[in-house]
Amino acid sequence: MLTSLVLVVVALTKFTEGAWLIVVLIPLLVLWFRSIHKHYAHVGEQLNLQGWVPDERRHNTVLVPIGGVHRAVVQAVEYAKTLSPDVRAVYVDVDPHVTEEIRKQWAQWGRGVPLVVLESPYRSLMEPLLEYVEQVDAERPHDFVTILLPEFVPARWWHHLLHNQRALLIKGALLFKRNTVVTSVPFHLNK
Repeated sequence: MLTSLVLVVVALTKFTEGAWLIVVLIPLLVLWFRSIHKHYAHVGEQLNLQGWVPDERRHNTVLVPIGGVHRAVVQAVEYAKTLSPDVRAVYVDVDPHVTEEIRKQWAQWGRGVPLVVLESPYRSLMEPLLEYVEQVDAERPHDFVTILLPEFVPARWWHHLLHNQRALLIKGALLFKRNTVVTSVPFHLNK
């Protein structure tokens, strides 16, 4: 009681000299901390295993977006085949001449994995890929779709600025999509 009385007296007598900041700030901080606590409690409820029955997912479609045919792509395809028998390489056609060369190289290096070529009349890479992921997800809405990104790891830290930017865009675009797993298969480059 005494502390509350002192608080009221100080707040009223020193209000114009800066106590207004404390009078406003402390309740705002308390409300903010309570909302954070409420968030953590809500997350804890959702993660709790009590009474939870896991889904029976039996199928995993693995998509490997490619921008060309090289060692990192072949390694990613080999890894994808260990995850599922349903593996598809996905290439977005922005230039028919390049696409024909990709088809020829894929026939030699594709390891029996089908190559899905997506048309892109406006030279957009992301939109056709995201639409295809939606289409694959719609085929089996309760199963997983895994997007396996072949990424090479440069020898120098600053080389990261020059490579793998498209992979970051794909990861960001699919982060909030349910039943979709996005992962990278690193291919380490020498110095």
